[in-house]
Amino acid sequence: MAHSDLAFRRARRAYELAHVGASVRGLAIAAAVTALAIGLDRATSVTWLVAGTLGATLAVLGWLGGAWRRGALAGVLAGLPPLIAPSLVMALGHSGHIGDMHYCAECASGPSLACILTCFGTGSLVGMVAGYRATLDTSPRRFALGAIASAALTGLLGCGTTGLGGASGVVIGLVAGGVTGWLVAGRTARA
Repeated sequence: MAHSDLAFRRARRAYELAHVGASVRGLAIAAAVTALAIGLDRATSVTWLVAGTLGATLAVLGWLGGAWRRGALAGVLAGLPPLIAPSLVMALGHSGHIGDMHYCAECASGPSLACILTCFGTGSLVGMVAGYRATLDTSPRRFALGAIASAALTGLLGCGTTGLGGASGVVIGLVAGGVTGWLVAGRTARA
């Protein structure tokens, strides 16, 4: 066997192991985010479906690498405010202080306007940041798609438990905010 064949095989093996490692890190991140959602008392029957989808998405985007992987990580970070904010709003509405984070019973039957606005507002804000950040990447479309997918799933772990209104709020907010961030970045680049 020639030295070049051996070197190629070693390089190929290292390349494949790096992708497997990135997929495993994606699964670990999904497990940590799910643990955070459960710790915030945001667990419902939908949590496991969203958590499994988040794990699969992060594993695939980690495997793909490049802008997909960068976007996925940025999306998880962007999805943390919509994950955490509903618990804060519910705690404030339920007990009057942040120290008591119990699940808000009235949001289970039908989300309040405060729950929907919180999910939509936080989703929009982080969507704008993710959209703007995507324009700075070398592959903005891949980064944006990876970021929106992982941010929506991360945010759904928090807002999805408030019902359809909260879930719709975070997804619509992220997409609208992402498009807005993309447009604002495009206008400032032309100016």
